[in-house]
Amino acid sequence: MAYCGLVTPYQRYLEAEREINEGLIRLDLSLDPAGAPPFDPRDRLAAMRAFLATCGDPQRGLPALHVAGTSGKGSVAKAAAAILRAGGLKVGLHVSPYLQAASEKIDIDDRFVSAGEFADLVAWVLPAARPLVLDETPASIHGMTSVAIALEGFRRAGCDVIVFEASCGGRFDLTSFVDTRVAVITNVGLDHVDTLGPSIERIAWHKAGVARRGAPLVSGATAGPAAAVIADEVRRAGARLIQIPSAGDPLAHNRALAERAAREMARALGLDLDEGAIGSGLAARPLAARCELMPAHPGEPAVFLDGAHNPDKLAVAARAFASAAPAGRRVILAGVLGAKAGPDLLAPLDGLFDAAVATEPVVHGKAPCPADGTASALARLGLDIIVEPRPMAALDAAMYLAGPGGAVLVTGSFYLVGALRERWYPKEMVVLERTSWPAHPSRPRPPAPPSGLHGSRGNRW
Repeated sequence: MAYCGLVTPYQRYLEAEREINEGLIRLDLSLDPAGAPPFDPRDRLAAMRAFLATCGDPQRGLPALHVAGTSGKGSVAKAAAAILRAGGLKVGLHVSPYLQAASEKIDIDDRFVSAGEFADLVAWVLPAARPLVLDETPASIHGMTSVAIALEGFRRAGCDVIVFEASCGGRFDLTSFVDTRVAVITNVGLDHVDTLGPSIERIAWHKAGVARRGAPLVSGATAGPAAAVIADEVRRAGARLIQIPSAGDPLAHNRALAERAAREMARALGLDLDEGAIGSGLAARPLAARCELMPAHPGEPAVFLDGAHNPDKLAVAARAFASAAPAGRRVILAGVLGAKAGPDLLAPLDGLFDAAVATEPVVHGKAPCPADGTASALARLGLDIIVEPRPMAALDAAMYLAGPGGAVLVTGSFYLVGALRERWYPKEMVVLERTSWPAHPSRPRPPAPPSGLHGSRGNRW
C-alpha cells in the first residue's frame, strides 16, 4: 500500500480493510458457490497450515479457549474473555463476523486494535496472502488472512490467553489451529447445512472437531442425537467432557457456559478465579447487536438491533424483544443473505409484530436474498409489508411506521445490522475510539415516511 501526502489513521484503516475485504475475495467462487470446485476440507486445512507457517506461526505461545456452536458463540466468547480479564489476565478476543469494522475482530482487553495497528497487520500479511488469490487455492484467502492477523495482533500485544470464536463448524474451520486448552460447544442446530451437512448429527460431528486430547470440552448440548455424537467424538479425541444443561433460558445458559469455560481455562493456566472476577466478568457489557437498544430521541420509536440469522437465534431475539420493547406499534425490519433464506427462517417471529419492512443486506462477495424474497417469508406471518431494498431507507420506513411509543426490531443478518448501526454509531468513530460504543453517538435525522406498500392483506397506513 502506497500513500501520497497527508494520510489520516482512518484513511489507512479504510485502505487496509478494502485490501482484505475486496482484494482477497474471489467473487466468482463466493457469489456462485454452486459452481465452485469441490475442495476437500482436508486440503483447506493443509492450505491454512502452510499459510500460518509462511506467516511465522503466530498462533504459537497463545493458549486458547476455542468456542464453537450454532448459536451464542460470540456471547459466550465475550463473557468468558471478560471473566478472564477480571481475573488479571491480558486477553485477546476474536469474534466472527464483525459488525461495522474489521478491527473489531482483534479485541485486546476490551479495546479494538487501533487504526494504525490494523493497517500494519494487513501490510504484514499481504505478501503471504496475495499469491494465493488463485482459483485452485482450496480455502478462503480472506478467511485465512483474517485469522492470521488476529493471531499476530494478539502475539504482538503479549496476550496471556486468547478466546477465539470458530466461524463455521470446528473440525475443518480455519480457526482450528489455535493452541486449544479449553473447547466449548454452545449448542447444535440446523445452520450452515450447505457446508456442514443436512442433519443435526453431521453438524454435531463438525462442531465436536474442536475437542483436543487432554483438554476439557464444555458442552451446552446435553440431550438428543447431538449430545451423543459429541460424547463419542470427545472420547475418540481423548478430551474430557463437561456438560452444562440448560434450564430453558438461553442467555442464562450462555453465562453458565462462559463461567465454566473461564474457570477451566484459568485452571489450565495454573490460576484460580475468585467470585469477584466471575461476577465482574458476567456483569460486563455484552456484544453489540444482541437485542441492542439504540439511543433514542424524543418522538422516535425504540429501535433494537439483533444479528440473528437462523431460527434458533431468531427465537432468542424474539423473546428478548418481546420483554424489552414498549407496548406500542411493533415493526420488524428484516433482510437476509441468500444462503440463509428459507421459508421458515422467520417463523419464530410470528405473532409479535403489527407491520414489516423487507430489505436486503449489501455485502461484498455475498449474495443477498432479494427484498421480495424476504417479503414472501414475512407474508407467512400475516403482516402488511413494505418492500424497500435500500437498507437505510428501509430503516426510515420502519421507524416511521412504528411511530412514537412504538418499537422496531432489525434482524436477519449481522451485515444488515452493522450497516444500519451506522445511523447511531458512525464506523469512523468505532475505529478511532476502538469500541462499539463511541463516546458521542451521532444525532440521526428524523425518519422519512415510506414511499410504497406491498401488503399481504392489502391494507394501507
